[in-house]
Amino acid sequence: MANIRLATEDDIPRILELYHELTIHLSQVEMSLSPSPDGVREVFAEICADPRHELFVAEDGGEVVGTVVLLIVPNLSHSATPWALVENLVVGEKYRRGGCGRMLLEHVIARARGKGCHRIELCSDLRRKEAHQLYRSVGFEASAHGFRIYF
Repeated sequence: MANIRLATEDDIPRILELYHELTIHLSQVEMSLSPSPDGVREVFAEICADPRHELFVAEDGGEVVGTVVLLIVPNLSHSATPWALVENLVVGEKYRRGGCGRMLLEHVIARARGKGCHRIELCSDLRRKEAHQLYRSVGFEASAHGFRIYF
């Protein structure tokens, strides 16, 4: 069974591999860039320096098999309680349907509750039907209609 921990710089190559498995849509901005390893490490350092931005990995037998990001957003509405955003949930293809995604989601839900958030939300591509089943199974509801602009 996997354990969940904060990502380290050594995890970056595997996290990037997992992100390539997730990618469904690339924006023009993404297609025009190719960050250097130093640039990626700088962004990772920014993430680590931000106490409201947590990048977790699920590790099984010493191998990173999944990842998720939790962002805590300060907020003036809802009695000045923060809200949380889940982003970049990915489980490696050969590890899917084994409980890792559920563990990652349950972990970030607990973290958001522990930080006093009044809600947690995520967005998912409409084509990812299996992922939607997972989200519903841990309590997420499709209760809003999302809008995006990709640059």
